[in-house]
Amino acid sequence: MPKWFKLDNAAKIYPPVLNGQWAAMFRLSADLTEDIDPAILKQAQERVLVRMPSFATTLKSGLFWFYLDHIDGQPPISEDTSNPMQMLNFRKNNRFMYRLLYHRNRIAVEFFHSLTDGTGGMTFLMTLINEYLHIRYGTAICPDRFILNCSDEPIEEEYEDAFLRYGQKKTVGIAEKTSYQYWHTRTDFNKLLAVCGSVDTAKLKELAKSYDAPVGTFCAALLLYSALQLQKMDRRSSVKRKMVKISVPINLRRFFPSRTVRNFSAFVNPGLYGSLGDYSLKEVVDFTRNYFGIHITEKQQLAKFSYNVAAERHALIRITPLILKIPILFIAYFTAGDLLYCSTISNMGLVTLPPEVGRYVTRLDFMLGKAICGRSMLGCVSYNGRTVFNFSRNIRQSELERIFFSTLVELGAEVFIESNGRD
Repeated sequence: MPKWFKLDNAAKIYPPVLNGQWAAMFRLSADLTEDIDPAILKQAQERVLVRMPSFATTLKSGLFWFYLDHIDGQPPISEDTSNPMQMLNFRKNNRFMYRLLYHRNRIAVEFFHSLTDGTGGMTFLMTLINEYLHIRYGTAICPDRFILNCSDEPIEEEYEDAFLRYGQKKTVGIAEKTSYQYWHTRTDFNKLLAVCGSVDTAKLKELAKSYDAPVGTFCAALLLYSALQLQKMDRRSSVKRKMVKISVPINLRRFFPSRTVRNFSAFVNPGLYGSLGDYSLKEVVDFTRNYFGIHITEKQQLAKFSYNVAAERHALIRITPLILKIPILFIAYFTAGDLLYCSTISNMGLVTLPPEVGRYVTRLDFMLGKAICGRSMLGCVSYNGRTVFNFSRNIRQSELERIFFSTLVELGAEVFIESNGRD
């Protein structure tokens, strides 16, 4: 097995902006039918790290790039807290880039984004749960979309940089206009506020169908619609003419077959000008559906991520020392990334599990970490008849969530709300 890994193309942007107050993170969790046995969970983690070696790594800086270096052992298993995704202290975490937590019947994993994306993270969590159930109850190992067999040897494709495999010379420019940013005040240091709303999946499908849209498109349009309402209420004249944009991650595996559990995602940023007038939800859904139809295609996505691959392969960039690359990547993160949208919706879609595993798993949650700029972020996943929307924010204002869930209620959906409290 490799003793070290190059950072994949998407992962390279995160280490330069990593600091004592912020790291790009996300969280996946599963509720089981019985309380967790941490000793068995530790056994399962040990086996999974052998099966998925790219997770048994730590971040190192080389002369030209950051890279992932293999490490032995495993991270400590800690009690979960009501304040998720606190800063990941690599030293206290045995240098691992993910955190494993449990509380009562819940298992949660919080990942630094340089390690993996949502698909890779879900594969890690489900493989861990399958191994945990196998050790505890003797259940069968059930290889599936998100489950690997820990008795198998790792396959090279599982830890490949798929961007490099598929990247081509033909590219398109990636310049975009910046987005409206809504007014906010920050929470206390390292405080992440979370608001969770769960909805019956069948009802959500019914609503999406009434707007002639897939569920994922409908949810993205609902977030964009909510952001437009925020701009409408904003009293600052300086932001009225800004385009309102949201960011939507795209799983590139749907177009480019790969078994990689590392990053293989891209983004599209649909947006509308609120200054042109009021938009009905139907208008926003129609726009979002058409936007996705144009931009979420194999050719469009290939051309866009090939631009980043070409930049990485450029001779001048390759020989530029890392110490000079860091400020350039830091600026690029803001100008070509964070300022291009005012919120994000990352949707894991519908997750199904083999019956041998599914009968022990009652609920799944997906949550994004705090943004480096103040805003609310939305992660969602559908499982076991419920769609769970997790808003996470490092600001005191909760208007975006309120508009989002209020609109769902107005449309006839029953929304069950949970929160980790107020700032």
